Amino acid sequence: MSDPKKVNRFEAKASNQAQLGSAKTLRVKLNVLRRTMKDLTFARKEVKQEAERLEKIREKIPDRVSQQENVLNEAKMMVPHSTNRIRTALKDVSDYLNKEKECINDEELLTQAQSLFNEAEEVLAECL
Repeated sequence: MSDPKKVNRFEAKASNQAQLGSAKTLRVKLNVLRRTMKDLTFARKEVKQEAERLEKIREKIPDRVSQQENVLNEAKMMVPHSTNRIRTALKDVSDYLNKEKECINDEELLTQAQSLFNEAEEVLAECL
């Protein structure tokens, strides 16, 4: 007959791998959220830069104003797009934490997740 200790060892190993997988998945989801927040920051900076460039072009090269207005409008479209991606990433992290929180033993990762979650909510509040 099989030794019950071996079965428990294998079950424990499978459980440990599941915990590692859950933590890894959470890290990936947090990195997606972090990267998307950086994208929003970059999009806001780009809108500001393009608006300043438009003002300079209006003064110096009036023929290129319409082209620069198109560039500015494209930059402005990225802000709501990034905001929607942050909302999606936030929901994804929230849903995953609700589902898998008990499987993750890394308290530092969970604290980091909560901190990033709060930061993302603040960023979204600024957009309103």
